[in-house]
Amino acid sequence: MTDSIAWDQVARFYDLYAQATFDLPFFLQEAAKSSGEVLELMAGTGRVSLPLVRAGVHLTCVDAAPQMLARLRAKLAAEHLSAQVYEMDVRSLTLHKQFDLILLPFHSFGQLVSPADQHLALARIYQHLAWGGRFICTLHNPPQRMRTIDGQLRLVGTYPDAEQHTTLLFWSVSTYDPVTQQVQASQFYEHYDSRGILQEKSLLQLTFVLPQRAEFEALATAVGFKVLALYGDYSSAPFQEETSPYMIWVLGKEKVS
Repeated sequence: MTDSIAWDQVARFYDLYAQATFDLPFFLQEAAKSSGEVLELMAGTGRVSLPLVRAGVHLTCVDAAPQMLARLRAKLAAEHLSAQVYEMDVRSLTLHKQFDLILLPFHSFGQLVSPADQHLALARIYQHLAWGGRFICTLHNPPQRMRTIDGQLRLVGTYPDAEQHTTLLFWSVSTYDPVTQQVQASQFYEHYDSRGILQEKSLLQLTFVLPQRAEFEALATAVGFKVLALYGDYSSAPFQEETSPYMIWVLGKEKVS
């Protein structure tokens, strides 16, 4: 799994570039279907958490990176919002309660790079899911995601930082190792002042995997999950192996009659 310390290194400016909203209506819609408590895993600084809490969701947030969670707590406090926030590794999840809905957004499951880690996480998630509850796990669709993993350095975006009076340039390059079946990604963060002079440069190195459909389904069913739905995007369109950008798994925990 990607070291939480690595994420802490970019926590102070993570929100500048992690501004995606394309999946928020989906998560809000799914949370609205649940009348009970919701658990969000790998919550980070609250990109998904804050909209859920604003919508009245009774939310518990878990992440392994303390500095990311510190920013989440600060944002909740600034808006006078309330959520339970825990620093915890998803592989050793221990909250002593069950949830009607568990979310793992932003395709973060792929940061669990070994089948053993994936099994540990899924088993712990299953134990924390209430009977009749749903677990939504978001993954990249490997054939589509692999198109951008080509060893080419790309400028992801340019982001003004009003607090530091600088501009952040975010670059990324990734390669695939067919032997380990892992993706190695290097993310470069350059901070320039108003004169265009470089003030700071940071490097975040990530390792992740792209689980195949059959592989993930076998892992999930092995710990007891039942596949309720598989969407290909956040409009809940049916999954298409060759064209869907994502695999949005909706897994259930159902009693055997």
